[in-house]
Amino acid sequence: MYVETSELSDDPVQVYLREACSVPELTKDEEVELSRHVLAKDEDAEFAGVRLLEANLRLVVAVAERYREAGADVFTLIQKGNEALLLALKTLPDNPDQRFSEHATAYVHNAIAKTVEESRA
Repeated sequence: MYVETSELSDDPVQVYLREACSVPELTKDEEVELSRHVLAKDEDAEFAGVRLLEANLRLVVAVAERYREAGADVFTLIQKGNEALLLALKTLPDNPDQRFSEHATAYVHNAIAKTVEESRA
């Protein structure tokens, strides 16, 4: 996702988006390697977890944007998506070939969809 940062305002969601887009994306090999450190709980596990979370913030933004038309506050959707991203990291499966982003996508979609449904009730 490419966003021209000069077009963004000081709106909190736009500031968040600018920050999320400033983090470089990871390759599949990088994601797998970072996931291995998290699972091994070695000396690099904390750094690896933070790196995985930061690199997947745009995933949360992308999913939240898809639900924007549903009428829910996009900042709330991003917050719930970030909480789901953390849960995905805590429940990382011991599958050395699966990308973290693939694992996290279902968590993020489910959390945001649930938030939209709750806002309609």
